[in-house]
Parts: sequence; C-alpha cells; structure tokens
Amino acid sequence: MKKLIALTLSVIFFTVTAGHCDDKLNVAVTHPWLVLLASFIGGPEVNVIPIRIWNDKGDLVPADKGSVLRELDDGTKIIALDSNDANDSGVNDSKKKFTVRYLYSPFPANINSLYDPSVIPFVAQRVLTALSEWDAQNYPFYQRRLAEFQARLSSSVLVGQVLREATICDMSGSSGILLRAAGCKVERPEELERWFKGNFAGLREYLDSNRAKGIITLIDDDTPAALKRYLSGRSDVFRWLRPPLDTDYPSFLHEQYISLWQKIITKPLPGRKR
Repeated sequence: MKKLIALTLSVIFFTVTAGHCDDKLNVAVTHPWLVLLASFIGGPEVNVIPIRIWNDKGDLVPADKGSVLRELDDGTKIIALDSNDANDSGVNDSKKKFTVRYLYSPFPANINSLYDPSVIPFVAQRVLTALSEWDAQNYPFYQRRLAEFQARLSSSVLVGQVLREATICDMSGSSGILLRAAGCKVERPEELERWFKGNFAGLREYLDSNRAKGIITLIDDDTPAALKRYLSGRSDVFRWLRPPLDTDYPSFLHEQYISLWQKIITKPLPGRKR
C-alpha cells in the first residue's frame, strides 16, 4: 500500500512538474544582450533560446553554428532589437514563418550603447512589453522582475563608485562607458586609433609612464586582437569581460567593478621587457 501511495505521488509530481514546464513561454532572441534581459525578466516563466551568442573570444556568432535558428519551428516567437538585428541574425532570411517582435524601428543608437547603464533599462522595458503581449497573465511577475533589474543595476553602479576619481586609460572598444558611469576619470589616448590599426610606435613608453603613475589600462573583447596580444602579460592591464549568457547581469557588473578596484589598489608588478 505504501509503495502504491508513493508511486501515485510520484506520478502526480511528475505530471504537475511536466505541466509547469510545458506552460513556459518559449522565446528566441537574436542578440546576447537580449538574452540577458529576457532571461532576467522572464525568470522561471520563460525559456529563452539564444540565436546568436558571444564565443570565447567575445565575437558575435550564430548559436551552435546556426543550427539553433534552423531548428526553430514555424510560429516561434522571436524578439529582435530591430529589423537590422533580425537581418544580421538570419531571422528574416529564414523560409519559416516566425512571430517576430521588433523592439525598435530602428534602434536609435549603436548596439554597444547597451553597455550604458542609463540605456539598458529602456530596452528592458520593451522586452517586458513583448513578453507581456505573449503571456499577459504573468505581466505582474514580469513587472516585478523589471523593477528588480532596474534597482539592482543601479545598486551595482553605486558599488562602482569605489572607483570614483580613479584614472583609467581606456583602450577598450566599448566598455569605457561603464567606468564613466561609475565616476572614473577615463582617458582615451590621442594615438589610440593608430595603435588600434597595429602601429605601436610610442606605445610602450606611454604604458610605462602610466604604470609609474598607477594608471590601469582597460581593454575588452572589442579591442583589436593585435593590440590585445601586445598588451598581454602586463600587470597594469585589466580586461573587461563580456557577461556570460547564464549570468545575472547586475551581479556580474558588481563583480567587474570590484575586480577592477582590486586591480587598482594592488601595486602593479614591473612589466616585462620587450
């Protein structure tokens, strides 16, 4: 009898759990930034399918070499930043009939503006609107998640205030805006465009001078590969990372700020000779 009861409870639990999973809203998204936002706002109510991801080098590439997009069913709900984003991700080239929701027409800024903590909440609001149109019964939940995202993002930027007044040499492609938001003194060297193109004349002297002043150099995945190779091994260089797609973005931003602060307060070791 006990075994029968246990078996019955197991079947009920499995049925309820499976039913809950089936009730999830399935949404594909075109860009990693939208993955982060949709995953946070949707929480356990939304199954987010990335169409494009950042690879280990930080490059934007099709997820699973494009098979994710090819295997989407007709009618799949897709969130795209705008029509250009949908084109770049291959969504508009597909012969399948997707239900595509453009957040903007067109997005009024460069995609890298999503690094800006003052911009990303507005995009998150539009993600909320898209999810709510497809899943109106969970609107209150999505609204609470959006409020939590905005509050925690602001809190993370406030944590970044430990960097206030610190001087950073910005050789990143797009991450400097996060340091300006934290109150850093961000310097972009006049020769940066030339160094980005691979002409490194005067770079070592510039870096050594900054190191003597305790100035950290910032790079990211948008910094040209040749320049990143030149800077590799220097203890006075900090690489700002792309957020992993399975991460809680406000927490990730908090960790990045603290890691940079620790880098600044740690006296850099002498650089290797070249």
